[in-house]
Amino acid sequence: IMVIEFAARHFHAPNNIREYAENKVQKFMKYNKRATQCQIILEHEHNDHTAEISLSVPGNRFFAKAVTKNMVKSIDNAIEKTMHQLKKHMDVLHNHR
Repeated sequence: IMVIEFAARHFHAPNNIREYAENKVQKFMKYNKRATQCQIILEHEHNDHTAEISLSVPGNRFFAKAVTKNMVKSIDNAIEKTMHQLKKHMDVLHNHR
């Protein structure tokens, strides 16, 4: 079971944004069932919407950050970057056996 921690800095994140982010990070479990923790940090400053994703799997930690003018897009971009790191990590693991 992956523990999801959610934080919004400098603004109150509406429930739909929170649910959207939490549902999206569940995808990581498809690639690595051993993922233990995922932190989602959203920040809104001026017109910038920042999403940070920190994913922990045993022996590793993946981190990505995305800044756009739209929170959903920032969440998607940060998750995509994290997913890319995770897939690369899984490929390396499988190719070295």
